[in-house]
Amino acid sequence: MAKLYWDLIKMNLRTVDQVPLLWREAVQALLENETK
Repeated sequence: MAKLYWDLIKMNLRTVDQVPLLWREAVQALLENETK
């Protein structure tokens, strides 16, 4: 699920704030790892 939300954020269909709290931390980690 985290990957799904990550993809939606990359396509500008969602923001991190729109991700459910259950998945937000994992999605944030994916986004941070992408920039490294």
